[in-house]
Amino acid sequence: MLDLDETLIHYNESASTLSLRPGAESFIRLMSNLYEVVIWTAATEDYAQWAFSYFVKEAQDSVMKILDRRHTTIKGENMIKDLSHLGRDLSKVVIIDNLSENF
Repeated sequence: MLDLDETLIHYNESASTLSLRPGAESFIRLMSNLYEVVIWTAATEDYAQWAFSYFVKEAQDSVMKILDRRHTTIKGENMIKDLSHLGRDLSKVVIIDNLSENF
């Protein structure tokens, strides 16, 4: 599972620009040969789809699923990526996220 914001992309709100992390597309393609790749963000569904559209088609085809705010659990002031919602054996789940508070 890969976090979208600040892990794969950076959105500059004041300039309304989106930047892909260098190597993100090739990383996703490579990982999809070994794993089921899921991208997860606490952002809205519309934003998630818009941001993901910046990946080249080959990388888009490598992603099994995109999860968004609808798939989070609110805990206090945080939107938590509750890994139990994945429906997978958690001993086999790898999560890459810039904030440990997110999951």
